[in-house]
Amino acid sequence: MNKFLAFLAAALIAVPMVSSAHGPTRQQVKETITINAEPEKVWAMLKDFGGLHNWLPAVASTELTSDTTRILTIASEGSPTITEKLLKTDEEKMMVTYKITDMSVVKTITFNSKDTPYFTIPVANYKAWLSVKAVEGGSEVLWKAKFYRSFMDNPPVPEGQSDKDAKNTIQGIFTSGLENLKMIMEK
Repeated sequence: MNKFLAFLAAALIAVPMVSSAHGPTRQQVKETITINAEPEKVWAMLKDFGGLHNWLPAVASTELTSDTTRILTIASEGSPTITEKLLKTDEEKMMVTYKITDMSVVKTITFNSKDTPYFTIPVANYKAWLSVKAVEGGSEVLWKAKFYRSFMDNPPVPEGQSDKDAKNTIQGIFTSGLENLKMIMEK
């Protein structure tokens, strides 16, 4: 019985320490928009893996290095890049799945006595889905992503590298992209 009580006391002491000392948690962003256009027309634009720059304002250009790999040059200072891999195109479900495999380091700071890179966007282990379905009034586009913040150490977190920063960045990209896609498709 004494061993059990000692174990229980140790566990109760350790739980608060473990819960306060954790790295990033998985984040998710989901955005939908209804577009007054035929689903097939919207799908043709979305499934063009080499044409993201045609509707996503943040992307200056898209370079296909293979059928399943693209390098996005971002429309910002220094022209940073993001490399993405196409995981699946499902024609029947009108869905594309892709992930980020590499990003430029746009700057490095010293934080807690360590060099800390700032990537093109503050995310890691990013995987996303883009899909189109028919709805009354045309098409509904869903863009969903799951990811972690890029700063993988325990708090404190450098400015611009928090879970909230990662989520807000992806939310902003999705919102501007879907709104621009809607404008293009409804012309």
